[in-house]
Amino acid sequence: MRDILIDKFLSQSRLGVYNDFTQYEQNLKDSKHYYILLAILEVSLRNSISDYFSKHIDNNWMENDFLNNNSKKRIKEVKSRLSQRSDSLSTDKILAELSFGFWTALFRKDYAPIMRTKAIKHIFPNLPSKDERFIDRNYINKKLNHIRVFRNRIFHYEKIINKSEFSEIDADIYEILEFFDTDIKEFAQRLNNG
Repeated sequence: MRDILIDKFLSQSRLGVYNDFTQYEQNLKDSKHYYILLAILEVSLRNSISDYFSKHIDNNWMENDFLNNNSKKRIKEVKSRLSQRSDSLSTDKILAELSFGFWTALFRKDYAPIMRTKAIKHIFPNLPSKDERFIDRNYINKKLNHIRVFRNRIFHYEKIINKSEFSEIDADIYEILEFFDTDIKEFAQRLNNG
C-alpha cells in the first residue's frame, strides 16, 4: 500500500504501536481469527443467562429489582436507542442490543446472591463436576472479564499481537464454550478452522 494512503486512511498514530506495516496486517488477520469464536460465545452467553432469568426469576426479568443501577441504566439506554430508530422494544431486540459487558458484569461480586451455584449450573450446563474441578461465579467472572477486555481490543481495532496477557485466549474462549456444551465448542472450532 502506498505511504500516502497509509497516512491518510490508517494514520501514523494508529500504526505507531506496530513495528512495521506487516505487523499491522498480521494484527488484522489475528483479529479476524477470533470473530467467530467471540460471536458464538456472546450469543450463547446472553441467551443462556436470559433463559435462566426468565425461568427462575421472572419472565420480565429486565424490569426486576435484582439488577443494579448500572445494569438498569444499560437497559434503559438500549430501549432509548431502539425507540429512536423506531425499532420494536421486544425482548429479543433488547437482548441483542445489550453489550457483552452487560452480560459479563452479571458475574461480578454484586450479583453473587443471584449467581449462585444453581444459576451457574443452569447457565453453563456442561460444567465439570465439583469433584473434577470446582468452577464458581468468581472463576467465571475472571475468565469472562479477561475475554471481554480482549474482545474490546479487537472490536476497537487495537493491537492484540505480542500481548502476553492474551497468550492463552483461545483456551479461555474454548473453555467457556465447552461449559455451555461440547457441541457448541466443536461447532465454533469447525467454523473457525474451516
